Amino acid sequence: MFKANLEEVGLIKDSMKTISDLISEGLFQLKDDGIHLIAADPAMVGLVDFKLEEDVFEEFKLDEETKVGLNLENFYSILRRANSDDTITLELDEDNSKFKIIMKGMSTRSFSLPILNLSEDDIPSTDQLDFNIEAELETQVFEGAVKDAMVVSDSVTISADDEKINIVSEGDQSNVDFQISGDSDGVIALEGSEAKSMFSLDYLNKMIGAKSLSDTLNMKLGEDFPMRLEFTVPEKADLSFVLAPRIEED
Repeated sequence: MFKANLEEVGLIKDSMKTISDLISEGLFQLKDDGIHLIAADPAMVGLVDFKLEEDVFEEFKLDEETKVGLNLENFYSILRRANSDDTITLELDEDNSKFKIIMKGMSTRSFSLPILNLSEDDIPSTDQLDFNIEAELETQVFEGAVKDAMVVSDSVTISADDEKINIVSEGDQSNVDFQISGDSDGVIALEGSEAKSMFSLDYLNKMIGAKSLSDTLNMKLGEDFPMRLEFTVPEKADLSFVLAPRIEED
């Protein structure tokens, strides 16, 4: 048996909007401490690590840990119908074949999704990643850099040390160089050695959609290495992304 009631609709609605822009299917893990999702896109370029804490739910009943595979695009299509003053109930039916979403407000609306048989064997582990740079930024600062870079190219090179972050994008006829010093208002913390990697702007632009969750983000970088972006709502939700670097061909 699983049943959970949530009044803070925006936490799951905003999270699933960003996640479903990147990944179409995912395997949710229903645990005693909350709802978890780790999923990667088919190209294994972007990975999502999401957790909704048990304490954020008004009611959270779970007999045993369960895994539930869902079409994330369909899940978000249902969640987007929720009003901000609704209460959402998530539950499994008796034979664990359907995942139910019930919205209660001025009316009661019930939806259900089929549970998919998904494997998690192909999802790479990111626990052992060792980053050179860690930075805490105001989300709007990084969003501005991504939007600027998209004007001229489809990729961006991000380099950093303990004093500054450079975000550079070069197109056929134009380029942009976005610089953030470590002591600027938009940088809350910056530490580490040197790092430099190139990334897809299409993926970054989708990931920055998590700005609705948090005014700040943690960015972790390495040398020709994946990037980790973390958006946290303390004691409520965590949404992180790992993005593989784009390797330049000689």
